[in-house]
Amino acid sequence: MTTTGRFFLPGPVEVHPDVAQAMVHPAIGHRSAAAEAMLARVQRGLGDILQSRRPVMTVTGSATAMMEAAIRAGVEERILCVITGHFSERFAKIAERCDKEVVRLHVPHGEALEPELLALALDGPPVDAVSLVHVETSTGVVQPVSELLRLLRSLGDVVTIVDGVSSVGGMVVDPDRWGADFFLGTTQKALGVPTGVAFAVASERFLRRADAVEGRGLYLDPVSLHADAVAGRFPQTPSLPVVHALDAQLARIAVEGLAARYGRHQAMRARVEEWVAGHGRCHFMAPPGRRADTVSALRLRQGRSADDLVRTLDGLGWQIATGKGEERDTVIRIGHMGDRTLAELDALLAVLEPRL
Repeated sequence: MTTTGRFFLPGPVEVHPDVAQAMVHPAIGHRSAAAEAMLARVQRGLGDILQSRRPVMTVTGSATAMMEAAIRAGVEERILCVITGHFSERFAKIAERCDKEVVRLHVPHGEALEPELLALALDGPPVDAVSLVHVETSTGVVQPVSELLRLLRSLGDVVTIVDGVSSVGGMVVDPDRWGADFFLGTTQKALGVPTGVAFAVASERFLRRADAVEGRGLYLDPVSLHADAVAGRFPQTPSLPVVHALDAQLARIAVEGLAARYGRHQAMRARVEEWVAGHGRCHFMAPPGRRADTVSALRLRQGRSADDLVRTLDGLGWQIATGKGEERDTVIRIGHMGDRTLAELDALLAVLEPRL
């Protein structure tokens, strides 16, 4: 069993004891006044983190559920999926399963997409939607979403769908100002809450598009989810234990303050950078200036096995992750997000360095 403070997966993350305790709250009805008051607090707290004035939609499920909701309702015929790693490919797979035509723009793993390259890709077959991932968990790369969305806003009726899964709660996000038409997140990453609630905000343009789309389903219909969010009610019977945990954690985040929270995440990313530069036994997949504050993906020296290293640390009571896909055994990933601290990270790096 991993000791508290030694869990560094890039999601799900370790949950603070007070947040875990909130999950055993006595049962309440999901249509009760108490539940509605809790949902109102959750919507306000998430809205503050998202810097959004749009109603915050929630659904019981993982982020993949909200990704599918966005694809089913937001894509008319053809979507350009910017593929920057394992999780951005998920958008493309969902779209194909939903019988949408997919155009993939492949960005080499470990690189960021510059607006000029996106502009070239848009010279191809016309698309009515574009998907982006803010922080690609498999590579630790931050995409310049605000710059990319600025370009996309100039194209007319192209809906933009943005995954903020590995940034929300650990890095500044601003979907309204950026111009994202649909921006989604989930609980089990930098927010530091158990898995089980996905959330999103949507623009009026997205909702108009969705309202005209047939076959968008029931459970994941953004039009219905938005109406419920406006009314301040849960769309279906939710996982109330997770909502209680989210409510408790949002209160803790408010006490810490967002500036302090983001500063703590920035300091952890900087510490990993200093550590890598100091020993040179591995290197970042992401280039300087494009490294996430929430997760570091580090390429090992030739001949070193990520699987072996992760197993070794597991035997010592520490949890980190291997890479994804073809890079599974050549890359390790350290999730420094949620409630992790610099002191805990330093302890991990001290154990990890002699074993690289």
